[in-house]
Amino acid sequence: MYTDPMTAKILVAALCVTASVCVALVAGYLERRAGAHPANAVLRGGTAFAGALALKILVLTALGAL
Repeated sequence: MYTDPMTAKILVAALCVTASVCVALVAGYLERRAGAHPANAVLRGGTAFAGALALKILVLTALGAL
């Protein structure tokens, strides 16, 4: 079975986004459990999402997967 390389790259990128959303949810939850204001927990989750996604994309680009 043939898989188009662009399709594989899109699926890898979607997997990176999904994993980064999980990281953001955990970071926001832990921040909220620590007693932070909900807005600060959302900011922490957003920062975690951006950092995790950037790291995943950079590593996959360096490895030649993207």
